[in-house]
Amino acid sequence: MRNMSNRLRVALSAMVTLLFLTGSVAEAAGWNGRIFDVRGGQVEIDSAILAARLAEARTIVLGEKHDTTAVQLAQASIIRAVTELTGRQNDFTFAWEFLNVSDRQRTEDAYARFVSGAIDVRELLIQLQGRDSYMNYAPLFEVTRALGGRLIGVNLSRAEKAPVTRGGIAAADPALVPPGFELGGEAYHERFAETMQNHVPPQKLENYFAAQCLTDDVMAYHVSLDPAPLKFLVAGSFHTDYLDATVARLRVRAPGESLLSVKLVDAADYTEAELLPLLRDAKYGDIADYVYFVNEPARQ
Repeated sequence: MRNMSNRLRVALSAMVTLLFLTGSVAEAAGWNGRIFDVRGGQVEIDSAILAARLAEARTIVLGEKHDTTAVQLAQASIIRAVTELTGRQNDFTFAWEFLNVSDRQRTEDAYARFVSGAIDVRELLIQLQGRDSYMNYAPLFEVTRALGGRLIGVNLSRAEKAPVTRGGIAAADPALVPPGFELGGEAYHERFAETMQNHVPPQKLENYFAAQCLTDDVMAYHVSLDPAPLKFLVAGSFHTDYLDATVARLRVRAPGESLLSVKLVDAADYTEAELLPLLRDAKYGDIADYVYFVNEPARQ
């Protein structure tokens, strides 16, 4: 009987071990919600640890794939978690790439009506953008309102950037160029040229690069001017990848200010084999401080 009991214990132990291992494998096979501390050795962490790490920063840059439901939901969850953890309710700023500095009064007026309940989020987007085609961003506005945050625009309008795409940075309205503006470095130029080679005539590439760099620095400049003790910038990933562009300019604009970046990746755009190599490029380095995957990868 004792031998049978021992055999039973061994068998049960083996079953528990098997269940644990297969459960771990099943969990690891899913990518939605997986988070990696890239600069800390590409270690996988959970959302609570991410929030605790981000709570140490004053400025948090959320590099995104635009207008993607799972991405914006993840961003809203980050804003909520960090704001509540730091106790910064009623004392934080959400800066959005899709709003312009020159429209600040219109942004403030529309957002005030939204906060008061006079308009809903769809009407807010119509008033801000002229259309309601950005409804994927509704969770960001909802969480900002719920936690008492402020909304600001930090970009230039297309009309304000148009002279630069036509004639280079010298053609820009001097009033729109931040003091101490500089073009991006060689690595950034290389990535931009590779991305834009089929979209911009070669003779216009330098002008478009100047407009891109102006956008990067305008966003960095106006985020750095905001006095809030906690700031979230939501911008397209090309403005934030490899800790370059807007992230690099933010470090120049506010050298003593703590800053962390999170790149949110839609895994559905990649095969599974492509996901982990996204964290670090042999030439350009770490893509962000943290990478947050949403959705599941395409299967080969």
